[in-house]
Amino acid sequence: MGFAFSQEILTRYFISLKTKPFVILTGISGTGKTKIAQIFAEYICQHDSEEERRKRIAFIPVRPDWMDNKGLLGFYNILDEKYYDTPLLRLILNAHSNPSKPHFAILDEMNLSKVEMYFSDFLSIMESRTVHNKKGEYLSLHSRNEAKTPSGMHVPDQICIPENVYFTGTVNVDETTYMFSPKVLDRANVIEFNDVELEGYTEGTQKPSKFCLVDAEVIEKFSTGYRSAFCSSNDFKELRERVPKASSFINELLDILKEYNLHFGYRVVNEMSRFILLAQEHLASQFSTEDAFDIQMLQKILPKFHGTRAKLEKPLNELLPFCSDRFPRTKQKIDRMMANLKVQGYTSFIE
Repeated sequence: MGFAFSQEILTRYFISLKTKPFVILTGISGTGKTKIAQIFAEYICQHDSEEERRKRIAFIPVRPDWMDNKGLLGFYNILDEKYYDTPLLRLILNAHSNPSKPHFAILDEMNLSKVEMYFSDFLSIMESRTVHNKKGEYLSLHSRNEAKTPSGMHVPDQICIPENVYFTGTVNVDETTYMFSPKVLDRANVIEFNDVELEGYTEGTQKPSKFCLVDAEVIEKFSTGYRSAFCSSNDFKELRERVPKASSFINELLDILKEYNLHFGYRVVNEMSRFILLAQEHLASQFSTEDAFDIQMLQKILPKFHGTRAKLEKPLNELLPFCSDRFPRTKQKIDRMMANLKVQGYTSFIE
């Protein structure tokens, strides 16, 4: 389609979505954050008709005036007694009817409004789903006995978020946007798009990466698999058995961050474990524990680091020797954050 993404970025995005159905793409404008989400969704849905694809992919530009979830789910108008639906609501209802097919919601410019105002219900519901309660809590849409859209579509009074709905949010940071709270960042994998490599750009080629899928045909792999859609302590238990080096890395990292009250909870441990196990599964002989853990530090741990020099200088300085030669991606990002600390007295992962 005329776009080029590195093998590593494609692999990270695929495994992140498989780990948990909420990914945030951040970085400088014009680097392909929105396009990778759109093209990946179209790739997964390529065997559907055009009409079926439209039902499985919702592109949603976030508006700065969103103060609640009506922009995502619509509302019931008591004046004409109609429910005004939205692309996301139609996608969720279609996902309920087609549980074997993945559906994709792309929230463009997600931080033009405060995410907690319009998306907090979704965050809570995604966390309420478990292996034993796959539907999780329900979202209330209206309190009428019956509600229909102007086109005549029936709208239930409440819905859950099906496990086959995947959310991707794109983020640009400037004076018109809001920063994410730790609550939001804690619940997502954050992938940064800041590299601009002109070599091979016009030919549509990219440098090969050792962190790439052995089999790039992932349509069937995306919708099926032996793993439950929800992370749990079983993931960490399996990690200790199959990749003990990675569980040792997690313990080391916790010990470093605990002293500064920057450590993470069980949810992050489970999600990091799931990512590393999926990487081992899909990269096979290409798999490196250090690479997978490096990427998880970059996507799950560092994004929550933001604050003043007094708060972050010591913990970042302690993380540097921990990374040393083992985790080059994380070390490179810490070096950049430390440089910002010295110049500005403040730093943040999301720039």
